[in-house]
Amino acid sequence: MLKEKAGPEYDVEFTASSMWFKWFKNRYSLHIVTVSGESASADVMAAEEFLETLDKLIVEENHLPEQIFIMDETSLFWEWMPERTFIHKEARSMPCFKAFKNRKTLLFVGIAAGYKLKPIVMWHSENPKAFKHINKHTLPLYYRSSKKSWMTQLLFQDALLNCYASKMEKYCLENNIPFKILLILDNAPRYPPFIGDLHPQIKVVFLPTHTTSLIQPTDQGFTATFKAYYLRRTFAKAIAATEEDTEKTVMQFWKDYSIYGCIKNLAWAWGDVTKVCMNGI
Repeated sequence: MLKEKAGPEYDVEFTASSMWFKWFKNRYSLHIVTVSGESASADVMAAEEFLETLDKLIVEENHLPEQIFIMDETSLFWEWMPERTFIHKEARSMPCFKAFKNRKTLLFVGIAAGYKLKPIVMWHSENPKAFKHINKHTLPLYYRSSKKSWMTQLLFQDALLNCYASKMEKYCLENNIPFKILLILDNAPRYPPFIGDLHPQIKVVFLPTHTTSLIQPTDQGFTATFKAYYLRRTFAKAIAATEEDTEKTVMQFWKDYSIYGCIKNLAWAWGDVTKVCMNGI
């Protein structure tokens, strides 16, 4: 049962039935994958217990689906090309071949209703040469630097407080719902130990250890699709560049490919992720 009142006295009374929770798990792709093995059985049990605990938490604290956000990160070898592509084969034939393994980390935030926030790109260089005449604040994605291109406790704190908290609040206000966020994260040491105290309106819930592959929504949802969109966009730009300049080869395009070009392609790929795809969260 859900009651709403207009204005600041918005009131919510929420009771979840077993059918509602079944719908919630399906919508957020929080289903259990059947696997075999003794250790795998333990993971499945932990995942099942977590879903029951999450159900109780949602009911007790009257969380709406629109208040439940998922945050996850993934690695992207942004200069990597599939081994069967012409670029990879040509590169391998050249002296002193070095694999394209320049890695960056991406942090995603979104909800299944289709609302998504700009990802954060983390790379090892604080001021890349490609940004020489570029204001980093005007980039289509958030940009942060990390020595090994990994998420750190300090970077996560910066991301949550300086990039996402205000956007979450704005989303709630625009949809006339209380600013009371339930943020689901995987269990990793890269997050600050005081994460639960970073923001009074954001409650953090961690997935149990060794259950990410079973119930992490982004692992079961749009991440692979997003990477495919990025690769498609990059190939399209390479083809367009060689058609505009007949003397330019695809390999030359790849040598000139910069972190700035990568970020623009990532932004295009993120824009191509649809609400239907986000329903896989």
